Amino acid sequence: MFGYTIPIESMLSSTDARVYRNYYCETCHQLRQEYGFLSTAIVNYEMTFANIFLNSLLDDGTFIETQPKGRICILRRTTCRTELMRQLTAYTVLIANNGLIDDKIDAPSLKSNLGLLVLNRAITRAKKDFPGYDEVIIEDYRILREAEKENCIDAVKMGRLSSQSMLDVFKTMLGDVFTGDLYELFKNLGIWVYVMDAIEDLDEDAVNGTYNPFLAGHMDFTNMKEFIQDNIYTLTDTINSILRDIQTSYSVLRMSLRHNRTIIDNIIYHGIPASTQRILKGDKTMNLSFRNMISERLNRNAPQSMV
Repeated sequence: MFGYTIPIESMLSSTDARVYRNYYCETCHQLRQEYGFLSTAIVNYEMTFANIFLNSLLDDGTFIETQPKGRICILRRTTCRTELMRQLTAYTVLIANNGLIDDKIDAPSLKSNLGLLVLNRAITRAKKDFPGYDEVIIEDYRILREAEKENCIDAVKMGRLSSQSMLDVFKTMLGDVFTGDLYELFKNLGIWVYVMDAIEDLDEDAVNGTYNPFLAGHMDFTNMKEFIQDNIYTLTDTINSILRDIQTSYSVLRMSLRHNRTIIDNIIYHGIPASTQRILKGDKTMNLSFRNMISERLNRNAPQSMV
C-alpha cells in the first residue's frame, strides 16, 4: 500500500480499525477480480479513501463491516461487487497507466517499461470497459504536461491540473451528485497530494532533471532538507491553506455521511496533518510497493500495521 491519505491507526477504535481494513482489503480484491492478480500492486490509500468516503456518503453506498474468514486472502472473492466499486477500480488502473507513462517520459527506464508490460492486460481491459474515462484522463494529462513544459512554478495550480482527471472522471461517474463541497473536497485533496508528492520527490527530481514546480522556481536548490528549512514559512502557509480548504468542505459533508464518520474524521483531521508533518520532516518509510519500485519511488509513509 502507498499513499498519503491514511488514518492514525492508534487513534481508531478496534471496530473502526477493522472496518477500515475491510475497505482497503475489498479495494484490493476488487482489483484482483476485475483486472487480475498483478493489478493489486497498484492499490493505494487515496483509492481506499475514495472508496470508503463515497460508500459512506452515497445512498447506494456499501458498509463493509465484515470480511469472510477462513480463506486464503489472495483467493478471496469480493464480498460487495457494486457498480461504484467497479468504476473506481477501472479508474485506478487507468490512472496508474498514465502515471507509468509519465514516469517513462520523464526518466525512461526498464522498470517503467516493465510496469506497463505487467499491467498491460489490466490496462487494456479497463480502457475497453470505460473508454470515456480513458479519453478524459489522456486529455487532462496532456494539459498537465503542457504546463510542465512551460516550467510552471505554481505548485497549487499544478496540483489543480493534476487532480482534474480525477474530478472529470468522478463527475462522469457520479453525475449531479459530484458538485459543490464534494467536488471541492476531492479537488483540494488532489492538490494536497500533488504538493506533498512534489516536496517528497525534490531530491530525486533534482538528480534526474525531472520537472518539479518547486525546483522550477529555485535554481539554487541543494537538497530537500535545506529547501524546506529555507522556505518553511511559504510552504507551511501554502499547505495550511490547502488543509483548511479540505477541512472546510469536509465539515459541510460530514453530517451527511451514512457510515464511518469517525474513521473519516480520523483521516481528515489527524491522518492528513500527520502525513504532512512527516513529509516536511523528511521522514520516509522504506517499504516498496510494486508501482513505486518500477517508478523508483518510496512507499508513501504507510504505517507498518496497515501494510
